[in-house]
Amino acid sequence: MQEDFSTKIKKKAFELGYDLCGIIEANSFKEYSKYLNMRVEKFPSSTHLYKNLFNLAEPLEKADWGKSIIVCIRRYNKYKIPKNLSKFFGKVYLFDGRLPNSKEYFGNILFTEYLKEKGMKTYEDGITARWAAVKAGLGSFGKNNFVYTKFGSFVWIDTWIVDFKLKYDKENPSEMDSCPENCHKCIEACPTKALCEEYTMDRGSCIAQLSFFSSELPSKELRDRMGTWMYGCDVCQNVCPMNKGKWSEEEDFPGLDDMVSFLSLEQILTMDENTLLNIIYPRFSYISKDRIWLWKCNAIRAMVNSRDNRYYDLIKDACKDDNAKIKAMAISACKHWIKC
Repeated sequence: MQEDFSTKIKKKAFELGYDLCGIIEANSFKEYSKYLNMRVEKFPSSTHLYKNLFNLAEPLEKADWGKSIIVCIRRYNKYKIPKNLSKFFGKVYLFDGRLPNSKEYFGNILFTEYLKEKGMKTYEDGITARWAAVKAGLGSFGKNNFVYTKFGSFVWIDTWIVDFKLKYDKENPSEMDSCPENCHKCIEACPTKALCEEYTMDRGSCIAQLSFFSSELPSKELRDRMGTWMYGCDVCQNVCPMNKGKWSEEEDFPGLDDMVSFLSLEQILTMDENTLLNIIYPRFSYISKDRIWLWKCNAIRAMVNSRDNRYYDLIKDACKDDNAKIKAMAISACKHWIKC
C-alpha cells in the first residue's frame, strides 16, 4: 500500500510538470548543519548571513508531525534567453516558477492541493532543498555547491513535509559528489573568490548576495569584481563542463519578452521609483521596496564594468541624484572612469 501510494504521488508530480520526484524520511539534515558550522568558522565576517539558515536542517521543528519529505525538481533550461539578459541576470530569476503567470506556479499549487485531497497535512519548503534532493537520489553536489541532475544544475527544487509514512528512496553516498576529480573551473572562475574551495563559499562576498541583499554599497574592490551582474550570478554554472550542452531553449517563458525593454542598464538607472516598484519589484522581489536604490547602484556598477563610454553621461547625471547612496556610487564611478 505504501509503495503504491508513493508511486501515485510521483506520477502526479510528473503529470503536473515536475521532471524529477523523490521521497525521504523527515529527519534532521546533520550534514547541512556541519557544513554551515564550517563556513561560520572559516568566514566569521559572514556569520550573520548563515545564522538564519541552521533551522533549515530541522524539518521536525517546522512540523513536529512530519514523517516524510517529498522532493520535486523542475528544470528551467528549456526556456529561451532574451538577448543580452544572461550577462545581467542569473537565469533562475528570469525563469522564476514562483511567478503567478507561470505554469510552474500552477503545477506547484495543484500538487499541494492533491496532497491535501489525499488527506495529508503539508508544510511546503522551509528546509534545505539541495540536501533533500541529494538524499532522495535526484542529483549530486558539484564543487560549486549546486545540485546536478541529469539536466545539469539549472533546476529548481520544491519540498513538502507530510504526515504520512511513505516508501523512501535510498541515498547512495558514492554518488553524492559528481565533479571530475581534478576539475576546479568553477572555483577559478568565481569573480569575487567567494567560491574559494570545493564545496564551500563565503556568502558575504557572493555576487548574488551582494546584488540583491546589500544594505550598504560593496567595497570598490568587490564592485570591480562583480562585473555586469545586476541580479544574481551564473559564472560558476556557466563554466561547468557538466552543464555543457544542457540548455535547450525550447520555449518562451510567459511575460519575459514584455519585460525586456525595462531591463536595460539605461532604463533601470533612469527609471522612476513608481515603475521600479510596480514593474520590476513584483518580478525581482529579493531587492526589497526599501532598497530600490540598489537597482540603480547595480546599474551604475554594471555600466562602469562594461567599459562602454556611452554610459558616462548617464552616470554623470546620477551624481546629482537625491538618494545619497546612488549619488555616492555615481561620483565614485565618475572619479574612476577610464575612457575606452
